[in-house]
Amino acid sequence: MDDGSVLWRSYPKIEEEHAKSGNVKLRVCRKKAGLSQSQLAEKAGISVRVYQNYEQGVRDIEKAQLSVLLKICIALDCRMSDIFMDEEMVKLVKKYHK
Repeated sequence: MDDGSVLWRSYPKIEEEHAKSGNVKLRVCRKKAGLSQSQLAEKAGISVRVYQNYEQGVRDIEKAQLSVLLKICIALDCRMSDIFMDEEMVKLVKKYHK
C-alpha cells in the first residue's frame, strides 16, 4: 500500500532543488539588470555578503524577510514572481512523485 511516504521523503530534495532555482533566477535577473553583486547590494541597501549568500544559495531567497525581498526587487526593477519559479516547483513535484 502506498501511503505517500515516497513523496514525503522526496520533499527535502524538492525543496533543495527549488531553492537553487530561485537563487539562480536571482543571478539571472541581476545580470539582466547589468549590475554587479556589490552594485545591487548598495542599491538595495543590504550588505554585499547578505546578497551573495542569497545568490550563491547559502541562504534560500524564498525564506528571506519580506523587506529584504522588496528591496532586492525594487533594485532589480522586477516582480517577486520573476525570482520565484512557481512553475518549476510544479515540475519538481511531478518529477519526484512518480
